[in-house]
Amino acid sequence: MGSGASTDKKPLTEVRLKSEVGVLFDDKAKRAFDAAATEGPDGTRTVPWPTIEAHAKEHDERALDPRKCMFHNLKAFKAAREQIDEIAREHIRGDVKKIPWVGKNLGDECRQYGLDGEPAASLDALYDVAALARVQFEEIMTAACPESGVKLMFAPLKGRDRAGAKARDEYKDKTAPCYSWLFDITRGAALCQTEEAIVQLYASLEADDRVDIVRTKNRFAPPLFNGYQDILMNVAVKVEKVSHMCELQIHLMPIKESEALHQSHTVYEYFRSFFLGNSDAVAQRLEMLCKLPVDEAKDVEELVDHVLGSEADANLLDGLCELLKSIQEFAGVVKVREAILAEQERAFGADSKAVGVALWDLGRAYGDLGDNAKRLEVVERALPIYEREYGEDSTKVADVFHHLGNAYGGLGDYDKLRDLQERALAIQERAY
Repeated sequence: MGSGASTDKKPLTEVRLKSEVGVLFDDKAKRAFDAAATEGPDGTRTVPWPTIEAHAKEHDERALDPRKCMFHNLKAFKAAREQIDEIAREHIRGDVKKIPWVGKNLGDECRQYGLDGEPAASLDALYDVAALARVQFEEIMTAACPESGVKLMFAPLKGRDRAGAKARDEYKDKTAPCYSWLFDITRGAALCQTEEAIVQLYASLEADDRVDIVRTKNRFAPPLFNGYQDILMNVAVKVEKVSHMCELQIHLMPIKESEALHQSHTVYEYFRSFFLGNSDAVAQRLEMLCKLPVDEAKDVEELVDHVLGSEADANLLDGLCELLKSIQEFAGVVKVREAILAEQERAFGADSKAVGVALWDLGRAYGDLGDNAKRLEVVERALPIYEREYGEDSTKVADVFHHLGNAYGGLGDYDKLRDLQERALAIQERAY
């Protein structure tokens, strides 16, 4: 997420560029990208880094500063959620939220098959079925639609080069063959004018024995983290003796048509990696972002000051540290960690367990910043607290030894590094 368009100076795809600068990738930037892009053998379009850098310097240097990228995307994130929520309150009574979530994960039993009844072992085997499935999918969707208020859109079969690269890169660790895990070769969308049309469409699909609803993500309840609301489905249609999984997205038109206003998809691309993880972690990060007072600040530094000057709880401060760390804003992380340490000392005392944890976290922040002298100073304070709280033979104390050793190594004292790593190893050998 959002390290600015200056990460590794390699050619960037449009998707990668959006994930780095988010809403700063505007229409002008899009036109410039299209004009400069070249297409590789797999169909991927990229632009060389020097071209991107030159365009940013001429038109919008904010794209080269990860702090400015993040701040503008935070403001867009808040605006998108508010605008979509306002549209939803006007057009949704609640019936669409009753559509159930179905089958959250797609396992081995859902893999794509060839006409021979075996898991698709090649793109040829997969696309032979996909071509037939697309015809069946269109017929089923057309029959399922209400008489008015729904516009159907069917994409061409996904490009073979892109599909092959995705299978080999993303599904290489899945049960072979990797091509059998491609569920988005056949794709369609239903754009519904009303909530009622969505509910009717879903009911018709449920009642049609030519199709099986394998997975439903009802993102009206709850919405995506960027506020967008829709339904994403995987449905299996029968083709000769096998079934083929198709991807279907059902939109509410008033929300879909407002994309240019709230830029929720671009916000999604920017924050997507920040919201990876289990549902609890996602919920905590979402709560944290929603609480940030972005409207009261003009940049990231002022935002940090506002948060530290408020009665922010520990979860908000920890979440802010993770957000700052994601753009490598380590000085900001240190500032927040120092404030957390001071608060823990006031609340629990200088030698408390809570202070030990705060010292550990601050030491890591100093390490990320490259200040090994300060790292060493605070982690040495943490060591006796950890020994008292967990015992001198605890693996947590071994972790502190590793932490200290790395600090000494960063300062060039390799004898001390080796000594501390050996002490840590001895504890771990006894424990495991």
